[in-house]
Amino acid sequence: MAEDLTRNAEEQERLSSEVAALQEKLETLRHDQALLITMQQALDSAEKADDTVSVGSAGASLPRQTTPVPRSSKETPAPQDGKEKASRARKTTSKTKSAPTAPSSRAPKGDTGPTLRDLVVGHLSQEGEPRSALDVTDALTGAHPDRGIKITVVRSTLEAMVAKGHVRRSKQGKSVFYSAVSATAEPQPATV
Repeated sequence: MAEDLTRNAEEQERLSSEVAALQEKLETLRHDQALLITMQQALDSAEKADDTVSVGSAGASLPRQTTPVPRSSKETPAPQDGKEKASRARKTTSKTKSAPTAPSSRAPKGDTGPTLRDLVVGHLSQEGEPRSALDVTDALTGAHPDRGIKITVVRSTLEAMVAKGHVRRSKQGKSVFYSAVSATAEPQPATV
């Protein structure tokens, strides 16, 4: 009986340690998933902002509007009451509005200052040692308080630069650090 109790206790201890390890791994995966979702959303909004900036710099910076197509007399709808007209106006207006852009990744209007990517690479090159996204954000916010730099945008910028080989990522435990790739070093693929 004592031997069975000892085996039972050992088995419980072994399973408890396995469960703890699996829970830790699950938490890490959930954290990584949340981080990846945030980065994907930030990259999507940054791409939309880049598209808006490129369209705006190529021509006038006015929002796009659809040109109304004249209707023939056969297509003229029957008169509508006020409620239907208001509803139709709201629907039409909501379709022509453009999505808001993320101002935190660009310099203020009228400023021809460096891009966020230039600032990030400049900071990492200056530091010489790996820095976390929070460290980079704090330094850039201190140096450029008028830009409203957010950590999610900095993190997504860093990840995009890692993918292009301009920045190197390294992990220490659960923390991620970034360092600039030297001009003489050949860009290496991102490590996970």
